[in-house]
Amino acid sequence: MKTKFLSFCLIGSLLILMSCGNREYPGYSEAKSGLIYKIHQDNKMPKAQPGDYLTVEMTYLTNEDSLLFDAKGQTFPMQLEKPVFAGDINEALAMMGVGDSTTFVIRADSFLLKNAKVLQLPTFVNANSKVIFHVKLHNIQTLEELQKEEEQMIENARNNEVLMIQQYLADNNLSAQPTETGLYFIRTVSGKGPQAHKGKKVVVHYTGKFLNGQKFDSSLDRNRPVEFTLGQGEVIGGWDEGITMMNVGDEVLLIFPSPLGYGEGRGDIPPFTPLLFEVKLINIK
Repeated sequence: MKTKFLSFCLIGSLLILMSCGNREYPGYSEAKSGLIYKIHQDNKMPKAQPGDYLTVEMTYLTNEDSLLFDAKGQTFPMQLEKPVFAGDINEALAMMGVGDSTTFVIRADSFLLKNAKVLQLPTFVNANSKVIFHVKLHNIQTLEELQKEEEQMIENARNNEVLMIQQYLADNNLSAQPTETGLYFIRTVSGKGPQAHKGKKVVVHYTGKFLNGQKFDSSLDRNRPVEFTLGQGEVIGGWDEGITMMNVGDEVLLIFPSPLGYGEGRGDIPPFTPLLFEVKLINIK
């Protein structure tokens, strides 16, 4: 199980901080630690504790309104730690319960050095530089609860893949039975050449699509077929399995779920996405 954590080491963006004079924050409160905050919504729920795993939605910017990071509605799990300095981001998040939304103003130099752990401050960051965080807390969990939730999400996504493939086959009047791994092999043109076998180098042309018909890759667009040794893990599992069922000259559709493709995603391929490949076996070497 791969848990994605929000890292406060998005230093590339943070290094555009601009220094300016002290500013007042009307409507904000100040804690004894110096943390400046404004509570937009307080649901009176139990507050987060060090060791909890928080699912947060976050945007932060400089005190000159330069946007550093915008979650754009997405959430990120992160572990709440004990404060490492007075008024740090951990102290700020510990003020929140599920459903709360708050804005925090934190010294940029302390945040960068002690939370983000940069080795040296940029020359343009001074004692007046601030980072302003807009945070909404969606959930508080133990690690075990977070892992269980993510495992259930993965299971639901995999079940949905099966339904998506079955719907695609029905919508396109395609009849096929899956292999034990979930691969659907549909021959559209029968070749007369020899059959491919594991250990042989094969040459293929292909076009990769999502089940909505959107193309994401094609060797035809590059006018250059691909070569690889079959059955050696040089390509995704759906190819290694499906192409062993082909003869030279065959043109087939390979439709398979994400465990035979890109699993939790890669590049432009979203997590747990079933794929369709139009494949032609050109040669066996």
